Amino acid sequence: MTIAGFVLGFLLLTLLGVLAGSLTGLSPGLHVNNVAALVLATRAAWTSVLVGLVPEASVNPADAGLFLSCFLLAAAGSHAVFDFVPTVFLGAPTEDTALATLPGHRLLLVGQGAKAVALAARGALLGTGFAVVALLPLRFLLADPINLADRFRPWTPAFLVFVLGAILASELRGRARLHRVVRAVWVQALAALLGVATLRGPTLIDPDTALFPLFSGLFGIPTLLIGIRSHAGRIPYQRQEPLRGVSTDDARSALRGTFAGAFVSWLPGLSGGAAATLACIGTKKAMGPSQFMVVLGAVSTSTALLSVAVLFVIHRARSGAAAAVRGLLGDLAPWSSLGAAPMSLVVLMASAVLATAIAAPLATRIGQSLARRWSRVDSRRICGLALLAVLALLAVATGPFGVALAGLATLVGVVPIALRVRRVHLMAALLVPVLLTYAAIGV
Repeated sequence: MTIAGFVLGFLLLTLLGVLAGSLTGLSPGLHVNNVAALVLATRAAWTSVLVGLVPEASVNPADAGLFLSCFLLAAAGSHAVFDFVPTVFLGAPTEDTALATLPGHRLLLVGQGAKAVALAARGALLGTGFAVVALLPLRFLLADPINLADRFRPWTPAFLVFVLGAILASELRGRARLHRVVRAVWVQALAALLGVATLRGPTLIDPDTALFPLFSGLFGIPTLLIGIRSHAGRIPYQRQEPLRGVSTDDARSALRGTFAGAFVSWLPGLSGGAAATLACIGTKKAMGPSQFMVVLGAVSTSTALLSVAVLFVIHRARSGAAAAVRGLLGDLAPWSSLGAAPMSLVVLMASAVLATAIAAPLATRIGQSLARRWSRVDSRRICGLALLAVLALLAVATGPFGVALAGLATLVGVVPIALRVRRVHLMAALLVPVLLTYAAIGV
């Protein structure tokens, strides 16, 4: 294949990936894993389309697999950015953005909804850049000479217990510390029971979509219900002021998010939501909603990028996109030494970087456009309409069982609000089922 043909195929498939990621990101209930499964199931048709766009791809089937992998990774990167738009404005979180519902909606209610999306997009850009820099250190740690991936695997259950304990320790501030910790234990127990029943119990919902109703009920719907019960009034005027320049705090927050994303991108069973849990604990002082959005943006994109990069290091898929890339590329070229990264990995990373660079300003523009319209409507009406939209999406994406699960999760989701403890404890709904899985406990 000529260089011009390769560049053309790379650009076309990356741009198509950005388009696909924008559609899935802006549509609660859809995930990039759905796109990955569709591409694998209809690979022959996709290859025919690709050959029509880039005739030279028919010469080498490996090139077609690489181009389709670029499409998937671009979709994953852009989805990670666009996903924050419905999270902030509709309160419809996914597992990756569940924690963003809280600070994002808080910023919306003080006239900074566009800022919330823009900060997440900034964190996504910074996180992508830091993730690229982290590739070599990650390769050094996970494979030869340290082989941390194999050494750490038996300690995964202990690590998850540590995470749960660290979240509880975050309540040890201010007055009535012991009482708050006890209440937080109760919240974690309820969330854990719900998570175990949903993710390890009888399969009533497609496992690929079960997290949407679970996290909508735990985080999104309670936020909207609070908005509906608030005093009548309009959502404050959404300011369209430009963001200040990138600060040291922004870089520090994005670095925290990237570190968490890198750490869990290779741990069995963990993903973006668990990375967000790690990134929001351990600070010397409470993190404000603005910096929290930067953290979450960095977590989201770095996890999407590094989960595929890790595939080349330890040859294990930790995400749906990574599994699809492995299916498309077949036998992966070994990353034998630090200075000899496989060319296919370099191309995929370039696709992810380009996709994020395109998606971040587009998501910011969409957030600004929505913010201008949001301030014209009564806040309670907006929350009511958003709640109806989330319920409709749940019905379409998951059926009656999904709606019922969301209702049950909502009952659990309002408990930390009533007990006045942090809602991050609800992440036990994901962490405990993973803990049980890797501790080999039959439940």
